[in-house]
Amino acid sequence: MNMPQLRLSVDCLHTLVLLLPLLATLGHCDDDNYLSQVLFCQPSEPSLGLLKMFNEDQMFNYNFGDNSVSPWIPDFEKWRDLAFPDTLTIASHENLCVQFREELTVALKNITPEARGGSLVTVFTAHPLRLGMQNTLICAINDVYPPALTITWRKNAVILSRELNSYKYFAMGDLSFQAFSYLNVTPYLNDVFSCEVKVAGDSSTIIAYWIPQYPIHSDLVENILCGLGFTLGIIFLLLGFWFFCCAKKLHNTE
Repeated sequence: MNMPQLRLSVDCLHTLVLLLPLLATLGHCDDDNYLSQVLFCQPSEPSLGLLKMFNEDQMFNYNFGDNSVSPWIPDFEKWRDLAFPDTLTIASHENLCVQFREELTVALKNITPEARGGSLVTVFTAHPLRLGMQNTLICAINDVYPPALTITWRKNAVILSRELNSYKYFAMGDLSFQAFSYLNVTPYLNDVFSCEVKVAGDSSTIIAYWIPQYPIHSDLVENILCGLGFTLGIIFLLLGFWFFCCAKKLHNTE
């Protein structure tokens, strides 16, 4: 199967397979919350993935490569064994993926795929910006189908880290996927950070830049504001004393 046919297979397969979680919703807490399983399947890596979601927040991820379960946060560790307890269901998911791929490859053999846009990448801080203070940059990758992502962080064009993200995805309510990458930094004025995302099977690279927005050091801003507040307090105190003296003098004159 050539590359155009492969891409169309991925898109159509993504749409078909992601209809399953809506039918496989495990239970409703109320009208606004739901627990669900999301299965994705594609020819490229990772070829198969299974997520346990609460609304649009990931709780667990099942890795078909080594048959392991990964909690999204340490607090979920105590429920790891309860996340995907039915091994027969896991095997049926894998068989369903293989069947879909084989049948769609044949069905879409001579169909020309439609062009589609790339993923949207944005970078922001986890905490309010303070120059010279440690913070965390978050690279959010939206509207991404879950092939393997190579995510490269740079500071002033120098590579800081490079990671391969193959399994950590969030399934959104509109049947799209979202992924994140994190970088601990200590930003200073004139620093330029970038998050570069390369999708497996795609020759293009998506780049998002982030630079500090404060023109002066945050500590200096705090010192200036404290100084202004103290000065205004003294001024208002003197004005109050002056008005008191004037009122007392006027009273004595009468």
